[in-house]
Amino acid sequence: MVDREPTPSKHTPPASPNHSGWTIHVVNLFGVPIQIHITFIILIAFVALQGSSKNGEPPYFRLLLVLAMFACVLLHELGHALVARRHGIQTRSIILTPIGGVANLEKMPRPREELWIALAGPAVNVAIALLIYLGSHLANISLKPLATETPNSLANFTADIFTVNIVLAIFNLLPVFPMDGGRVLRSLLAHTMSEVQATMVAARIGQFAATLFGLYAFVTGQWMLMVLAVFIYMAGGQEANAFQTKELASGHLVKEAMMREFHTLNTGDSLRVASDRLLAGSQHDFPVVNGTEVVGILSRSALLQGWAQAGADAYVAEFMNRSFLTVSPDMALEEATLQIQGAATDPVLVMEAGRYGEPILVGLLTQENLLEFLMLTQLQNRAINRPYP
Repeated sequence: MVDREPTPSKHTPPASPNHSGWTIHVVNLFGVPIQIHITFIILIAFVALQGSSKNGEPPYFRLLLVLAMFACVLLHELGHALVARRHGIQTRSIILTPIGGVANLEKMPRPREELWIALAGPAVNVAIALLIYLGSHLANISLKPLATETPNSLANFTADIFTVNIVLAIFNLLPVFPMDGGRVLRSLLAHTMSEVQATMVAARIGQFAATLFGLYAFVTGQWMLMVLAVFIYMAGGQEANAFQTKELASGHLVKEAMMREFHTLNTGDSLRVASDRLLAGSQHDFPVVNGTEVVGILSRSALLQGWAQAGADAYVAEFMNRSFLTVSPDMALEEATLQIQGAATDPVLVMEAGRYGEPILVGLLTQENLLEFLMLTQLQNRAINRPYP
């Protein structure tokens, strides 16, 4: 593996601090960007419009309760992030959604690291519950559920937050991948088998458990639990696939997987010329050059849209995407894969420095040819590990 960091390109589209897809950036805590999903805002608005709580509690009680619950979720995710930082792993962002929080680490930790990172979140909830218990004892506030007609709202609030943290700690420690307990299970399994095998086993266990949760939710009519079960099932499969991709890409360079034979377009070419190139081969996206400088990418969708709007004689420069990502041919494929997965543009351009330091286009890296390379690598690994008959 090449231990080289990717060099930022002037053509790389800057990451907006305010939004990313369906998420909105709120604040940075301990250097970690905190984002909220748009559906979380909808949830807050829904709760705020519900009016008064039961038993005559103030109308803002439910809203404060929901905000306090998600503050505990945020602290849970910050626990993961801070312990990951102690192991040299940065956190790209923490995203709050209506069904919990997600801490996006910049790389997957090794088993011993993952064990402590996974346990950090539930440990935070246990610590919060312990502090609430001690504080309530000193303030003579009961944490037992209150059933009187005019309950003390402060007591109810304290009891609810105490219960939330206990539930978060226990629920997250269930051995269901990709939840914290499932990650603990994977880290323990990785001591007796390969990390890929441990991930696949943990993911299968998690998906089986999610299926049972989903069936139970369907029978009992608990639709929120059903949504959570579907999320766990899908997230477990996606993360298992991502980990397998990482392992297959490990030890390889970008130049091994990149497309070496490709066509380019000039800024003065018409969309008619571009369509001829499109129909002549299997290439769908074309780098656009001005002399020797790459200035954009014309995608198939942009070509069709431009043809419909302006006709075949319009210039490709009018419809090309001027923001694109570049990587070095000697970059570790594992690092480039992360960039491709997070890129809004496809393909990623492979550039190397020329004789005088000028960037030269030497290849394209697309989702399609990356997948083909990884599939061939997997088949080759199986052939090597297959016993001779």
